[in-house]
Amino acid sequence: MPIIEHSAVSMAEVADYRRERSIVSKEQGASSLTVKELELHPGWEGRLHTHPTDIALMVMAGAVQIIVGDEIRTVRAGSTLLAPPGVPHKLINELWIPALLLAIYPTTELETDFLE
Repeated sequence: MPIIEHSAVSMAEVADYRRERSIVSKEQGASSLTVKELELHPGWEGRLHTHPTDIALMVMAGAVQIIVGDEIRTVRAGSTLLAPPGVPHKLINELWIPALLLAIYPTTELETDFLE
């Protein structure tokens, strides 16, 4: 059973207002789980999309706006967003500080279908 030292996994450089690192992935030996740390900077806006599996997005610091259908909600640190399979969603950071999230999903190869 591997022990993954977070400090040994480097965070990518900021590109397009975001950066990420994989804490748990097939590179670390996982066969059906991914945990990514995402840092979304002010001004970042994702694209509306779906996935064929559940995704949990834990907001660890800051806040993000989530668009699900016609609804826009702000999700703050200490909350988790559950995006069920096939439900269109989009994240935006319109605040003045970066948001730090953990994305957790039960696969090492996430399929994403972009709707915009």
